[in-house]
Amino acid sequence: MDKLIQLLLLLLPTGLLSACPEKCFCYSKVVDCRGVSLLNFPSNVDQGTETLFLDETSLIRIPQSAFENLKNLSYLGLSRNCLLLHNYTFDLLLELQALDLSANHLSELREDLFGNLPNLTWLALANNNFKTLPVMTYQEKLTYLDLSSNELMVLQGTFNNFPRLDTLLLNNNRLRTLSSTLFDPLLLLDVLDLSNNELSSLPLQLFKNHHKLTDLRLDHNRLKALTASLFTHQNNLQYLTISGNLIASFPHHIFANLTNLSMLDLSNNSLTCLPIDLLSGLKELQTLKLSHNFIDKMSSETFRHNPKLTLLHLDNNRLSSLPVFEGLARLEELTCSFNKLLGLPRGFAEALLMLKCLQVTNNLIRQWDPEVFRNTTSVLLSNNPVCSTEERAAPVRSTYIDCRKQQCSSV
Repeated sequence: MDKLIQLLLLLLPTGLLSACPEKCFCYSKVVDCRGVSLLNFPSNVDQGTETLFLDETSLIRIPQSAFENLKNLSYLGLSRNCLLLHNYTFDLLLELQALDLSANHLSELREDLFGNLPNLTWLALANNNFKTLPVMTYQEKLTYLDLSSNELMVLQGTFNNFPRLDTLLLNNNRLRTLSSTLFDPLLLLDVLDLSNNELSSLPLQLFKNHHKLTDLRLDHNRLKALTASLFTHQNNLQYLTISGNLIASFPHHIFANLTNLSMLDLSNNSLTCLPIDLLSGLKELQTLKLSHNFIDKMSSETFRHNPKLTLLHLDNNRLSSLPVFEGLARLEELTCSFNKLLGLPRGFAEALLMLKCLQVTNNLIRQWDPEVFRNTTSVLLSNNPVCSTEERAAPVRSTYIDCRKQQCSSV
């Protein structure tokens, strides 16, 4: 939201408006009344205004004639108020492109509320009290819809009239089930956030029409399993998060078609192991998060098909040993804190030519050969026996070994 506002301000031409409501700040074609307590809708807003901020102004009602002389308005911010909206409220704003109604305690929407906004492209309805939504009027140009942080439990036919929608935020709701055809009309969908809901399963064909998805977030639900074909058509997906669920294992080829995926987060699940071929299709993968699982062993071939992997997080698992991994020549950061590691095998570091930070804090490492990782910029060993053993004091003082620091800089 803040980025959108900054962009709007940068694009505005210079020159002051001739009229400005009391206590508000006016410049170029912007009227900014954010945080000003208004008893009524300001009456002296300049007719040339294109951007109007009325966020957090204690507004309750907007009179029918409020926008009569604001025909050029393209952005309207009304968030953090307690508005009563009517079908006619926005009827005169034919040029409006962006509308923010977040945090207004809204519990229902009138079906035709946005019916006379032919140029609306950006709509924020986050942080309200919606439990259901009506099938809203056809919005040909709408590309962004934020419904996050409401109380939505069921969605049926809600998105039939948004043919150009590419960003849909449904995170932080109470969704328990989704219809297999719910997102079918959204052929241009690029970003979909379903995180922080109560989903226990996903329909087999939920994403069958979404070849353009690049960002999909499923974290912090109640998912126990995913079907092998769920991501069959998502070869453009770049960012996928499934953390914070109850998944104990994944089907062998579930990620096989995600050939452009660069970030995968599987942390905070119930994984005990990784099949050797689970990541085999992810040739563009750069970041992999597997922390906070129950993984107790790994194969040397687990990452051999991920040559671009640069960040690998294995913290808070049950690993007592690690193999000499194949194919991690570009790995820059490896974190293995809070495991049961006694040490690392001979030859472990030889293939890690680009490793900058190795984080193995809070393990059971008693001995350490500083020559093994002599090409690594930083080795973090705090809360291991080796850091307090007197006979190992000399090697631990090596410039790149740190017995105090807890985390790599990017963690």
